[in-house]
Amino acid sequence: MMTFPPLRRTLPILVLLGTLAADAGAITITREFAGTWYDPAHSGHGFNFEVVGSGGNKNVLGSWYTYDNAGNPTWISAMGPVQGDTAVLAAWSTQGGAFGNSFDPANVQVNNNWGTLTVRFTSCTQGTVQFNPNDPALASGSMPITRLSMPYNSTCSGGVSGDTNPSSGGTGEIVQFMSNTGVVPAAQGKLKFEESPSRTEFSAEAEDLPIGAYSLRVDGIQRGTINVVSVAGGTEGELEFRSPVEPGKVLLDFDPRNKLVQIAQGNTVFLTATLGSAGAPPPPPPPGGGSGAPPFGNAEYEMSVEPAGNDGPELKARLRQRSDRVDFNVELEDLPAGTYGLLVDNVNQGSINVVAVAGGTEGEIEFRNPVEPGKELLDFDPRGKAIDITSNGSVVIGGLFPNTPQ
Repeated sequence: MMTFPPLRRTLPILVLLGTLAADAGAITITREFAGTWYDPAHSGHGFNFEVVGSGGNKNVLGSWYTYDNAGNPTWISAMGPVQGDTAVLAAWSTQGGAFGNSFDPANVQVNNNWGTLTVRFTSCTQGTVQFNPNDPALASGSMPITRLSMPYNSTCSGGVSGDTNPSSGGTGEIVQFMSNTGVVPAAQGKLKFEESPSRTEFSAEAEDLPIGAYSLRVDGIQRGTINVVSVAGGTEGELEFRSPVEPGKVLLDFDPRNKLVQIAQGNTVFLTATLGSAGAPPPPPPPGGGSGAPPFGNAEYEMSVEPAGNDGPELKARLRQRSDRVDFNVELEDLPAGTYGLLVDNVNQGSINVVAVAGGTEGEIEFRNPVEPGKELLDFDPRGKAIDITSNGSVVIGGLFPNTPQ
């Protein structure tokens, strides 16, 4: 049998000690919700809650300091599992005890079937309790509750960071590449999770899907929308979560680790992965051509050379390593129209046709491994190599491609 401190007869109205942001939308119950709660309109009885357990076994343990129908002080104890912002607690009551050292546990009678308390928090400072006693003499009902006390140095945000062990140092960054279901073969996705004592972050990124809105589902629950838009070289979209929340991100009120994550539209799933507790490496390159290309991965390298400043000739190059491919492109702007040679580490890798366009001239050559129509096979590694653009055997513009990703 669990024992509790002596009955607290009254809970006076007090000013909240400090301020906690009331986050809009869903939250999750963490240890930061521990404390004393009451209904200011009915001061004199109230609740104490603790969040107990470990790992995936997280429960709310509560005590309701109240009165019976005869006006005698009594208290109800209850415990139940956390499900997001709600916990349904199985309640019990006791009688037969005595004050102080006269207490004899042999005299205590326990009623393990008192009923249930359903606790739901709408923010770090507000919630409701619904009570459903099995005794027909006690009426069911509900009451709003307000936080009366909070843990010392509380940083309640309503997000999962409230459960991070401050002495653990967090998990570091987990990167998980998503599997393509074959609906859009060129599409790819990436999940990132990072936990530290001060914050927890989760993001889902999609690339090369058709432009539009996509659902992000975690463990079968829709957690948000990824808007895929057009960008240079394709399409991309990203949804970012954080606890504590910050502008431009969504409150992270769930733990995605070891959960199935899907990017979908309706019943059509495009990308899927189970986010592990440690990062999964990207798949290896396919056999065949492109053996000299950089490996698949998750990095971008960029170079821009514009010796004469704005509106002068410009050389731009970008390398993108992704989970299922590597792309490399070289672009020229504002050079005289014509055909130019591309040298990478003094080796001819192709030619670039510069043509007139609105506002100037431009030309581009694109490489890819594995190759696809309209692009050249990427069978060399430009990282750390000199890239030179030539005309009639002379270098007209060039630069050193970086060896460190940006």
